[in-house]
Amino acid sequence: LSLKKMKKILIFKTDRLGDLLNISPIINNIKINFPECEIDLICSKYNKSIANYFSMYVNIFVFNKPFIFFLLSNFNKFFLNKYDLIIQLDGKNHSYLSAIFIRSKKKICIQYSKLKSIFGKKITILRPNNIINFFFTNSLNCTEDYNVSNNNDFHYLSLYLKLISLENIKIVNQDHFLPIDLPKRIPRFDKEYFYLHIDERWNNFEKKAFENINYAISKLSTNEKIVISSNIGGNIVFNKIEKLFTNVSNIEIIKDPSIDDMISLIYHSHTCVSSHSGLVVHLSGALKKRIIDIVPKNIFDELDRWIPFNVEYKRFDILNFSNLDLCSEVFSRKN
Repeated sequence: LSLKKMKKILIFKTDRLGDLLNISPIINNIKINFPECEIDLICSKYNKSIANYFSMYVNIFVFNKPFIFFLLSNFNKFFLNKYDLIIQLDGKNHSYLSAIFIRSKKKICIQYSKLKSIFGKKITILRPNNIINFFFTNSLNCTEDYNVSNNNDFHYLSLYLKLISLENIKIVNQDHFLPIDLPKRIPRFDKEYFYLHIDERWNNFEKKAFENINYAISKLSTNEKIVISSNIGGNIVFNKIEKLFTNVSNIEIIKDPSIDDMISLIYHSHTCVSSHSGLVVHLSGALKKRIIDIVPKNIFDELDRWIPFNVEYKRFDILNFSNLDLCSEVFSRKN
């Protein structure tokens, strides 16, 4: 298809909040290449709150199971029209199947491969399988084995960008983006601050990790402002931190922030720290904030698949905060 003929595109992304932000460069590059193109985005109930921010760029459809019911409930849209291109980016079986039935000149996807042991034999499992993949005009393979030495080769956003470039969509900008106005400032601090998000992942870490993050917060708060938030509903580790630091002047605790609140908290910060919360990492990438991941050593390599382009990013072992010099290195804005 020539650039002038690309008028209607459908994108599947029915997974999580951060995953949707991770395809924001896809939406951006399509609009740059085809300013008049109509983009339909099929999202999930869960990530619709982020999809809504892109409503000026896309028409939003919320997926509901079963997929046949979803297609029939949008019959006029999906069967009486014909797309120029369908882009399947969520890896969900229901999305692959839905894409088969929706009319389009071209259909492209990522095909995921994973080795599984069945009765002692290693078998490669493909998603979609080759029968379903036959209905796609183009696909790229992604190995879903995080123990490989070359996780960078399967950087998800890079694969998405490569996939659309195969359809003569020029990649102009690789950066995450989020179209927002200046959000209200939630904390009392009138300057930028460190933003630390403590979600339910922290409940699974060893006691030493809790002790080390407390140490880091105490040291950092002597000279820096810190805002600490929880996931919706809170968690055990956050509740302990809340008790310890509620009355510290340089620390503000935000419990149960909404999506809008988290966007604001990240927007007004200078550095965002989490245990690789997908929403925090990808929002930070979109808002050009420094990112610090504090995670178990055993997942270091797999996280190479998720890092946004063109942001300052650091990763540290969650069990290695007891050393004073290392703690200083982690939180130094000069590095």
